[in-house]
Amino acid sequence: MKKHIHYILCYILTFHIGLASAQLAEKMESVRTFDSLFNVLKTARTDAVKISVLNAIGSTYAKKDNYKLALQYAEQAEMLAKKNNDQNEIINAYITIGMAYRNLANYEKAFSISSKLLLLSEQTGNKNGLENAFLGIGIVYMNQGNYQRAYENYLKSFKISEEIGDKKTTATCYNNMGLIFKFQNNNEQALENYLKALKIRNEIGDKTGIAMCYNNIGNIYIDEHQFKKALDSHLKSLKIREETGNKYGVGTSLNNLGLIYSSQKNYQKALDYNLRSLKIRAEIGDKKGVGGSYNNIGDIYIVEKKFDKGLHYITMGLNLFTEINYKLGQKASYNSLSNLYYKKGDFKQAFNYRKFFSFIKDSLLNEQSGKEIAEMNSKYESEKKNKDIELLTKTKELQFMEVKKQKLIRNVFVGGLILALILAFVLFNRFVIKQKLSAALSTKNNELTQKNTLIENQNQKIIDSITYAQQIQKSILMEESEIHNYLPNSFVYCQPKDIVSGDFYWCSKINNKIIIAAIDCTGHGVPGAFMSMVANTLLNRIVNEKHITLPSEILKFLNIEVYNTLRQEKDDALSRDGMDIALCCIDYKKGELQYAGAQNPLYVLSDNELHVIEADRYGIGGGGMITKMFDTTKKEYMNHTIPLKENMKIYLFSD
Repeated sequence: MKKHIHYILCYILTFHIGLASAQLAEKMESVRTFDSLFNVLKTARTDAVKISVLNAIGSTYAKKDNYKLALQYAEQAEMLAKKNNDQNEIINAYITIGMAYRNLANYEKAFSISSKLLLLSEQTGNKNGLENAFLGIGIVYMNQGNYQRAYENYLKSFKISEEIGDKKTTATCYNNMGLIFKFQNNNEQALENYLKALKIRNEIGDKTGIAMCYNNIGNIYIDEHQFKKALDSHLKSLKIREETGNKYGVGTSLNNLGLIYSSQKNYQKALDYNLRSLKIRAEIGDKKGVGGSYNNIGDIYIVEKKFDKGLHYITMGLNLFTEINYKLGQKASYNSLSNLYYKKGDFKQAFNYRKFFSFIKDSLLNEQSGKEIAEMNSKYESEKKNKDIELLTKTKELQFMEVKKQKLIRNVFVGGLILALILAFVLFNRFVIKQKLSAALSTKNNELTQKNTLIENQNQKIIDSITYAQQIQKSILMEESEIHNYLPNSFVYCQPKDIVSGDFYWCSKINNKIIIAAIDCTGHGVPGAFMSMVANTLLNRIVNEKHITLPSEILKFLNIEVYNTLRQEKDDALSRDGMDIALCCIDYKKGELQYAGAQNPLYVLSDNELHVIEADRYGIGGGGMITKMFDTTKKEYMNHTIPLKENMKIYLFSD
């Protein structure tokens, strides 16, 4: 069993962050499945970890098109984040909740949550939240047929995404602006936007986005009756969506393939694709998609003169579109119903539904056109007023200049002569001053050059000295190859912030026991390096000379030695330095590991579970008020005993 036990001595320099964040970052890096996320959630000991994991689960469910579960976990994260006043996590929850409501076709709640997201993001200056808020509001407006407001919000999201370098959102904005151009029958502009989105998504490897672009490009080709190109684009989209498990996208691709076959009058194949699309869309709760599939199936039955079936499906689609206030869908349903009754010979009903169709069509166009005209008119009136003001100002200026003209002609000769004399005097004076300044500047530059050379030489001597000190410091550290003799499956990662450092590792073998430690001395650079030399000397004395191997006793004696060596018992002690340490004693004979720590914990990974053995809250040495409050010689450290297991991994860190 001993041969398979893995011991790892690890020293890592990082920014100072909370323990909960460090645990989450390490666990989230290693997990990729729901089971792992739920395991992290179960073992989370702080609200901060729980909130982040709940948001991660919600976001993952959303990516897998399970919007009901995405909503459930994101709302839990929102509630807990509000309790802890964690505004950034509230924003993350709002982003997932808004996406879920939009895909569940609950546009009223989607708009409400996006408005909350916008307000909170503006208050906190969270630009990621702002771009998502504008994007979400734009999508709601687009689905309600308000293309002017949708485009305005997409532009706002687009500008922020470009500012912060969020290429994924930039591509989404291009895509959605392309949709608006398509709804306005501007296929050329729509295709241009889709191709821009496709280029970005290929650059960042966004497979879901690439599939969406192929889908939208295929729809343009359907409109242009280029069915071969349309089929090629939609089959590419379907393949990617099936590979990535994107059910929402698969439903959309199957629907569009049905439209292609329907346009080619292959109605049986078209019906097959639409029924497959309907099944998937119903499974994931995509109401807008279900309504579209109903309408497409109804249209096929109309062509086949199965009017009762056609009426049944189109009516179900219209009911869904009305429920979610999706105007484009309503327009399509009314058009299909008008066509159905016309082919049945019921011209009165056909006319009635044609009126409904025209009303919605005109309302969409008028809403857009009215706002554009008002905007253009406002700009025109503003420009006109500005021109009138500008013309009036110029007229007054001309009148004033005419009055002054005569005075200017009268005085120009006298003034010119005086000006010439003054100018000659000024030029001569400036020439003299320039000569003096040039001489002074030349002298100053020579002095600065000499000083810079001196400073550079001094700096180089200092750096050479510190670099030599680095070699001395490295020489006290045990070679990693020597550590491998004791611990074959270990590794050391040591990356000092400066040339020399106060953080170091220490290892020794005595009485068939292996003592290992990761030490963090106070101070950085040269001061820290001096402390590391003191710590190394004291550890050698305690362990190698006095043969003390119990970790808690080693720390106790180390604490006393630091106080004595640095004379910290005095109120006016010159040094208040100390150190944090995590120290283990490995006894293969007994099959156990003993650990004691001063502010540095021990991480043990065993049976796929991470255990954190907490250190004592006070460090080694330090002096000052601590000396007055406690008897330094009686400060005790807790000793932890851990049985060795197969495949156990042990991590020691500095901060």
